[in-house]
Amino acid sequence: MAQFNRQLLQALKEEQNFFQSGGYGLPFRSEWRPTLLFRDSPVCINFTCAGTMNPCGQCPLFPLVPGHYRNQAIPCHHIVLDAEGSTIARLYQKGSQKALDRRYCDWLSSVITGLERTQAVA
Repeated sequence: MAQFNRQLLQALKEEQNFFQSGGYGLPFRSEWRPTLLFRDSPVCINFTCAGTMNPCGQCPLFPLVPGHYRNQAIPCHHIVLDAEGSTIARLYQKGSQKALDRRYCDWLSSVITGLERTQAVA
């Protein structure tokens, strides 16, 4: 469990740095679509894949995905971000970019803080 928490903490800190540095504002591979949270981040195990994709089950974020969403095309978009049950997938469908960014940033900070506290106790 400690190894999982260290990997998850590292991945989330990298994601937070990427998000805060404006990495999602840059075009990804082509300009025909906007960048997608998690999927177009260097944290994604398929970030540099040009051919066969790695199974999402190998991603350090995968355990955060609710079981019934693990077979989705982008499972990490179904990670619950807040007490209201917001997910990236739902916010892409029904929310604004501003709301998505705020909830995503808050979620990253909250999970990172919790993992850091856990490690400090261990």
